[in-house]
Amino acid sequence: MKKDNILILTNSYWEILKSLSNEVKLRLATRLTASVIETKSRTPNHTEEMLAKYAGAWQDNRSTEEIIKNLNDSRHGSKAPLTL
Repeated sequence: MKKDNILILTNSYWEILKSLSNEVKLRLATRLTASVIETKSRTPNHTEEMLAKYAGAWQDNRSTEEIIKNLNDSRHGSKAPLTL
């Protein structure tokens, strides 16, 4: 929704609601706030989902040092410029 439309909508609601008592306004504000918090809490956290799914998934009998050595040994870098 465009910013102008949001402002128009907000102003329209305010015109309807401004005559309500302070108690009713506070109750409405509380319910609106709770609905925003509830929506945010239901939004999936993809990072957490990914970590839960894949954390600990790597299985290897090699030690950390062996894995690092294998990675370093498998690198074949070249200092020569690339040619096209």
